[in-house]
Amino acid sequence: MVEANAAQWSGYGPVGRLVKLSIELECSAIKAGNVHPHAGFHDLSHSDFLLAADSIGQAMDATVSERLGVMVLRCVDAMMTSAKTNTSLGTILLLAPLAKSLLHVTHQIHRKVTWIDSLHAVLGELSDRDSTDIYQAIRLAKPGGLGQSEEMDIAGPAPLSIMDAMRVASSRDDVALQYATRFELVFEIGKRLSIYRQTGAHWLDCIRRMQIELLSERRDSLIARKQGVHIADRVKDEAESVMIAGAYGSPQFEAAWAQFDGYLRDELHQRNPGTVADLLAAGIFVCLANESESIEA
Repeated sequence: MVEANAAQWSGYGPVGRLVKLSIELECSAIKAGNVHPHAGFHDLSHSDFLLAADSIGQAMDATVSERLGVMVLRCVDAMMTSAKTNTSLGTILLLAPLAKSLLHVTHQIHRKVTWIDSLHAVLGELSDRDSTDIYQAIRLAKPGGLGQSEEMDIAGPAPLSIMDAMRVASSRDDVALQYATRFELVFEIGKRLSIYRQTGAHWLDCIRRMQIELLSERRDSLIARKQGVHIADRVKDEAESVMIAGAYGSPQFEAAWAQFDGYLRDELHQRNPGTVADLLAAGIFVCLANESESIEA
């Protein structure tokens, strides 16, 4: 279980605390097909995520006032140095603009600009230097399943506009889609988590429930890239079957969930719903920030 205590937050600023806790909560919930305290992959464990959470939180604190590209590159470098593997590239790409825009909003005296407005401004200020840094960060993390693209391929030179690259990739990658849609889905996830939280449910239960709902509503774009749309659609169908098996937490639900979890855990973890995990971490960040700062999205 993730616990917050004074020692845990020693040396962290407000942004780093939220980033670290968001990643820790996401990876500690018992989610289907993902790494968590009781399940891992042959090359990736829960402890890897905890190491990454710590280093990413510190790097985010250290760079939140710099260009977004610098934030992303420093966070990815910190992750690869500490965890020795790519645990959280998509999460970093989502959390960096959220953290930067959040800091701008919280520094306002009269709060005339909303978080979404601030985020739009952050994305609008991205330059060719940010594009170069973000492409370098992605190459450093070596994410799986990228394949090749005829336009703005990650193996080629960085484009002048990272936003153009995100728009091109948005049809096949839900992290890129957030840049193209001002993080619409991330803010929606944050609000839905907040509703669950208001019922008194434990954080880890809220996250577990949110994951299966998201998987039943949309393809996981990492699975689609690695295994093809037909497998991603099957995963979505299987998640829908879990949702209709019984009420959340009921014996019927748990039996269907366990079968679904087993299906996702192939030996090469090619059916790992990693993009939904990234979206969840970002949604958790939004929910935590709104709980602690009462920020209007």
